Amino acid sequence: MNRWSRDCLHFTQAQCKDCRLLVSQPQASDEEIAKYYRCTYYEQKWPDPEVVWKTNQRLYYRYELALMRKLWSEWPPPDSAETVEIGCGYGVMLEILQNLGYRTQGLDPSARAVAHCNSRRLRAIVGESPGFPWPPCSVDLALALQVIEHMRDPLGFLGELVSLVRPGGVIVITTEDALASQYFAGRIGARLLGRVPRFQTSTDHTFVFRAEHLKKLLLKAGCDEVHTQGYSHVPDHESLHWKAYKGFFRGVDRVLRNGEYLIAVGHRAAS
Repeated sequence: MNRWSRDCLHFTQAQCKDCRLLVSQPQASDEEIAKYYRCTYYEQKWPDPEVVWKTNQRLYYRYELALMRKLWSEWPPPDSAETVEIGCGYGVMLEILQNLGYRTQGLDPSARAVAHCNSRRLRAIVGESPGFPWPPCSVDLALALQVIEHMRDPLGFLGELVSLVRPGGVIVITTEDALASQYFAGRIGARLLGRVPRFQTSTDHTFVFRAEHLKKLLLKAGCDEVHTQGYSHVPDHESLHWKAYKGFFRGVDRVLRNGEYLIAVGHRAAS
């Protein structure tokens, strides 16, 4: 961990003047990052799998699953697609896809998370990138939900992920949206006051992307088509004050076609 806080991997974010990518600075070392995701992330930050399941299952059905089906509609994976999820966590999306007939496998650096997957009769193993345990061109669908922002080498990670997929297969990425209006307003306000913008997303995120970044990275990694969309999770219950505050920014994001999150669905080139 860095010297400013025991609870975060990174301290602040800088923005590339050329491509506008948000990059965490200073970055934790490879050893610190590996220890955090193997031994801290699920053990301390998300220790209760039932809470994660209660929240994420409903949201995944309403948002991520609906959006990935919409974005891959021109080239969907087969009904019983061989599927891997990198960073599967406690296995929420694995079970959703398995119940839909997909043959799923998961990978996560956390032994705690993998053990919970196995307790639910989901196939998952401990591992990380680089070094996936599957051969190239072995699956029809590869997912990494809220993972790429944690990686030190996003292009290398996507290259390895795309290599798992057979030609004509599908890759799904989700992450935070750097253009979410609430976060953007916060960064602008800090600059106007002459302050360093604080982290708007989790301090364990190494990068925060725009849709254009994900599209460019997936094309470089071997996709020939990429569809993206911004979106936000809207909770079932919010206080009136919070609903008005967040609702204003959600309205702005709908107009600008942004959101708190981004989804990118890529089609691996057929040859």
